[in-house]
Order: sequence, then C-alpha cells, then structure tokens
Amino acid sequence: MKGCSPMNHKLNLKKQLACIYTNNFFSGLRITDAVWVALLAARGFSLWEIGVAESVFHMVSLTFEVPSGMAADLLGRRKTLVAGGVCMVLSNLLMAFAPDLFFICLAMALSALANAMFSGTASALTYDSLKQCGRTDDYLRVSANCSQLSMLATAVGSLASTLERFLRFSGFYLLSAAFEGTAAAATALMTEPIVTETQARREKQTFRDLPGQLARLVRDSITALRATPLAAKLIVSAAVLCIPSYLTKMFVQQRLIELGWPTALLFVPMLLSGLASMLGVEAARRLHPESLRRFYAVCALLCGGGCALVGAAPVLGCIFGCMLVQGVIDTYLLHEDQKFNDVIPSDQRATLISVDSMVYSLLMIPASPRGRGGRHLRAGRCGPCRAGRSRGADRHGGAWPKDARLLSKKRTAGFLDSCPAMRYNNDRKGTVTSGLASSMV
Repeated sequence: MKGCSPMNHKLNLKKQLACIYTNNFFSGLRITDAVWVALLAARGFSLWEIGVAESVFHMVSLTFEVPSGMAADLLGRRKTLVAGGVCMVLSNLLMAFAPDLFFICLAMALSALANAMFSGTASALTYDSLKQCGRTDDYLRVSANCSQLSMLATAVGSLASTLERFLRFSGFYLLSAAFEGTAAAATALMTEPIVTETQARREKQTFRDLPGQLARLVRDSITALRATPLAAKLIVSAAVLCIPSYLTKMFVQQRLIELGWPTALLFVPMLLSGLASMLGVEAARRLHPESLRRFYAVCALLCGGGCALVGAAPVLGCIFGCMLVQGVIDTYLLHEDQKFNDVIPSDQRATLISVDSMVYSLLMIPASPRGRGGRHLRAGRCGPCRAGRSRGADRHGGAWPKDARLLSKKRTAGFLDSCPAMRYNNDRKGTVTSGLASSMV
C-alpha cells in the first residue's frame, strides 16, 4: 500500500484515503445549511435581502463551475481543494460577524466559489490517487464510502436546529468554520497524485506559462469529448436521470400536505429518502451490471415509476416513490461515475467532471417547478422550503422569531436543498443545481 510509485512519485494510499474520508465527513457537517434562512431572518434580514444573497450564490456558482475544474487540472487538485476549504472558513467567519447585506453577499460568494472548487476536483483527486497505485477497480468502493460518510454527516448536520437553545447566530457559523477548518487540514495532509508527465511538470511551470497551458487544456478537453462519445453520452444521460431526484424532493412535501400529512412531520419522508440513498449506495457495491446501457434503462423505468407514485399514489405510496427515486439514482450514479472516470483522460479529469455538473445545472433551469407548485410555495401553504421567507421575520427582543422555531422543528433536509447545500459529495451532480432550481420556483 505504501509503495505506489509510478513515475517515481510515491503515495501512501492508506494515508491518502484516510484524509479523503476525513475531509468528506467534516465538509458534510454544514450545520447552517438546514437553518440559514431562519438564522438570517432572526437577525432581521428581509425576504428581499435573503433573496439577493441567494442570487449572488447562484451567479458565482454558475460562473466558476467549469473554471474551477480547469484551475484544478492546471495548478493541482490538492491546492484547489485547500483553497476551497480556506474560502469556506472565511465564508463562515464572515457570516458569523457580517454587519450588513454586503458582507452577507460576500460570504455567500465565497461559499459558492468554494463549492465550485470542490466540484470535480475531489473526484479527480480520489480517482487519480487510486490510478497512481494501480487500484482504479477500487474506485466504486471508495466512492461509496465517501458518499455514505457525506450522507451521515448531512444527517448529523440536519439536526443542527436542536442547538438553537445553546448557540446564537454567530455560534452556528463559528462551529461550522471549525468543521470546515478540520476538513481543510485533512486536505492539506493529502499528497498530489501524479499519473502523467503533464502533472509531473506542474511544479516547474511559471505564471507566464499559464495562458498557454489554459488554451491547451480547453482544446484538449474538447478533443477528449469528441474522441470519447461515451463520455458525452454519460454526461447527458446521467443529467436527465438525476432531474427526478430534485423534483421528487420538491413535490413530495406539497403532495403529502394535500393528502393531509401533518406539517410537523414533513421531515420524516426526507429522512426516509436519505436512508434510501444510503441503501442505494450499499446496493451499488454489490451490483455488477454487465451492460451500463441496460442498467440505465432499468433505473430510468424505476425512477419514472417513483415519480408517478409521488404524483398519484396515497400517502405511503407517495413516500415510497420518493425513496425509490433517491435510492435508484444513487445506485446508478456510482457505476456511472466509475465508468466516466475510466474513459476520460487524467489531465482533463477535473474539468470534464465540472462540465458534467454544469450540464445538469443547465438542464434543471427549464425543469424547475413553476406555476401552481411555485405559487403554493410562495404563499407558504406548502413545505417549509419558503415558509421562512414568506412570513414575518421580525425580531422579538433578540430571541428567535416564531417562524424560525417552526422551520427548525420541521428539519426538512436543508429546506429541500433550497439553501446552498451542495449535493456534490453525494452524487457528483448539481453543485450549482439545487439552489439554482429552487430560485426558479
């Protein structure tokens, strides 16, 4: 395990994986994701101001999604991840002490930039670490471990609302900064994997060389997609399959309320969906499909059936449909992720994975909920996703407003991903997506 040395570059794989797992867990402990709207409302920020801050997040995410992947391929994956971790720490510190909307927006921009840096880069570093040691067949297992650690951390983080009695606004973000700092420290202890001559020359290149290297990277990335039609097919097909993952989460709560499900128990189907995702990841470890095309067709049919259950079935069928979609998608994505990394070149790996995420994000714009569902959410009749934004957010003697407590009790998996909670760690799709789609509601 310790003697991996292609091209005379040694890498301790056991230490590398321990750092990767530590980073995945602590970066997933974003305790503010489930309550960030309520936290801002408790400080007296208006609906309009919170919307501006969220818009800043989406614009920065869209702008830097692919460029951040290119930076990782040019400058190094470990450096990019460390820079992203530093941005997350700074973002949380700014949020903890921000005196006005300008600093809130700056913090949101740093958070979006950090998530763009993580997108594609973490997967590329993990795969190339295994490739350097000739262990790429273990990637699915390692990726499954990372997914389950991230899901566990997300579940723990979603319980953050129970800390409202002990932590004020700044306390939430200071604790989050500590978690992000731990994740960044784990990243700093990683070793940069070297599997090509181009990567071996990174340390010797100067800033004067970067424009030429950037132009070459763009050309090579386009060439790679043209020369590998399978990669392009995987990008589009996986993006289409992933759309129900967000939409079922969005609609299942509205559907349950229409069926008479208690509002205070809306977190239950979200927790069950998270459990289904973990079971889907576990199933992916054990499944070995001979044909990814046939496996995709089966998964697409199951996802379609799950969506139909969410839209037409009674309560239990509706919840089962949401669970089915989440579990099936996570099962497929692990195999798709393995195949995608197998067919793309290492020198453009982070860039192409970022393109993968961007395609999904762009597809989500026209697929985002509109019309009747959107009006219900705006009116606060359905789902806690927008409840905190559509009701009063006045302070009451420095205490948490009533609506903030209501949002905390519901704990619906990060407000249906309407907050800047990134799904990248779980399924590599949609580092921009969830918030982008919700902003269209």
